[in-house]
Amino acid sequence: MAYKKKFRKYLEVLEKLRVKQLDVYRYKDKDVLRLFVRGRVVVVELPKHREDMSVEEFEKHIRAAIGGEQ
Repeated sequence: MAYKKKFRKYLEVLEKLRVKQLDVYRYKDKDVLRLFVRGRVVVVELPKHREDMSVEEFEKHIRAAIGGEQ
């Protein structure tokens, strides 16, 4: 449960954007997210781990990846 609490603020950003997180792949230096956006699956490669990013920076990368859709 501590894991969910740690990333709750990032999940809230996804909920605000009406995006469902399917998977998170954690690599040595970055995270890759699989998201369900308006009937399609989008893979978003973040430049670093989510916890190393501010919430605003995270939201900016997600918005750019999904084309600003809401």
